[in-house]
Amino acid sequence: MTKEQLEKMRALRTEIKLLEADLYNLPQTKDSVTGSMTEYPYIQTTIQIAGTDEAAGEALKKKIARRLAQLRRELTELEEWLNNIEDPEMRVILRMYYGLGKTQEAIGKEIGYNRETVCRKIRKFAYDNESRKRNE
Repeated sequence: MTKEQLEKMRALRTEIKLLEADLYNLPQTKDSVTGSMTEYPYIQTTIQIAGTDEAAGEALKKKIARRLAQLRRELTELEEWLNNIEDPEMRVILRMYYGLGKTQEAIGKEIGYNRETVCRKIRKFAYDNESRKRNE
C-alpha cells in the first residue's frame, strides 16, 4: 500500500458523504394546476405545486447508488489492509491520519505523543512498507 492509496481514504470518505447528501437533494420540478372552489361560487384559481422530479430522480438515484457501491468497495479494501497491520498503535495512527484526516498534532494529543513522534512513526512505517515492497 502506498502513501497515495492511504491518502485516498480521506477523499473516498468525503466523496461518499457528498453523494449520500445528493440522495436528499434530488431534482425538483414546479408546475401549476387550475381548479375551482368546491362550493358556489365556483371561482377558478391557479395553484402552484412543487415536488421531486421522479423520472430524473430515479435515474440519478441509480447513478449515485452505483458510484457509492464502487467507493465503498475501494474504502473497504483500504480498511482491510489497515486491519492487517500487526502493530495496533500504527493502525490507530494511520486510521486517524489517513482515514479520518486528523492532524499529526491532534493524533499525538489523543495517544500521548508529540507531533514530531507521530510524524516520525508515519514516515518510518511508509519507508519500511516501501522497502518491503521492493524486496518482494
